[in-house]
Amino acid sequence: MSKFMPFAATMIKNLFSKPVTTAYPGKPAVYPERSRGHVEIDIAQCIMCGLCSRNCPPRAISVDRASGTWTINRFDCVQCGYCTEVCPKKCLTIVPGYQTPGAEKKEAVYHKPVEEKAAAPAGGKPVPNLEQCVFCTLCAKKCPQEAITVDRTEKKWELTAEKCVSCGLCATNCPKKCIEMK
Repeated sequence: MSKFMPFAATMIKNLFSKPVTTAYPGKPAVYPERSRGHVEIDIAQCIMCGLCSRNCPPRAISVDRASGTWTINRFDCVQCGYCTEVCPKKCLTIVPGYQTPGAEKKEAVYHKPVEEKAAAPAGGKPVPNLEQCVFCTLCAKKCPQEAITVDRTEKKWELTAEKCVSCGLCATNCPKKCIEMK
């Protein structure tokens, strides 16, 4: 009989033991200590600079500044946290827990409210002190929108204001601290 029903002992044991998934929806799940969680965004704080999408190893995040949308493909995201580290406004966070499962594979799309898209970012635009500037081009290299151009030979520093998202990375990374956000 042991060859005929090898699972009989397990079946009888399971009939008289407590279920493994006791009170799952009723009690909140306890996540393991090393659980990575998932990425959440405070879309109202986002300046649509695109640094998160450029630093995402699996390219799970996309930012469309023109339409004001931030999109994440949850199936591609590996919860590495690079996006949260490079975000200049710290509007991305890793939240413990898992996303609610859905019936179909889809991307999570967040829309920036229309009134916030039209308004100028609160940080202001970068203004350099050209007397202190050494024209090292670091501000231009760090600009996520390539809004700054620096010509070392002609000692020129130019900002394309339409491209600037007022993230402040140019001012933060300036070794001479000669850029102010005004």
